[in-house]
Amino acid sequence: MRSTFKTVFYVNGSKERNGVVPIMGRVTINGTIAQFSCKLSVTKAIWDAKGNRAKGRSKEANEVNFALDNIKAQIAKHYQRLSDREAFVTAEMVRNAYQGIGTEYETLLRAFDKENAAFAQRVGKDRAV
Repeated sequence: MRSTFKTVFYVNGSKERNGVVPIMGRVTINGTIAQFSCKLSVTKAIWDAKGNRAKGRSKEANEVNFALDNIKAQIAKHYQRLSDREAFVTAEMVRNAYQGIGTEYETLLRAFDKENAAFAQRVGKDRAV
């Protein structure tokens, strides 16, 4: 199944303090949108709204653009991993995977050990060995 996937960065102009604005991210997959904070800030004067990046070659612009490239690569990696495992991927699933929120996949041995421990506690009550 073909799906649309896009990552966009923008500044939140309403939270401007001393000419510095926070950078936000937006993941869009098949029309579902999830927004998140990039935990970065940039001077409003050097932000390019059309390019979704900082303008120029200043130290601040290079650092911000490098961080945004890393975030975009991580989000793409999480999207690819989720689309390999799941039949249907939403923007919220990708955002949660990027932020470390969500389901923890465990190995078969760990699941087996949990089940054995739960069974051992029930022996003598409602289970027999």
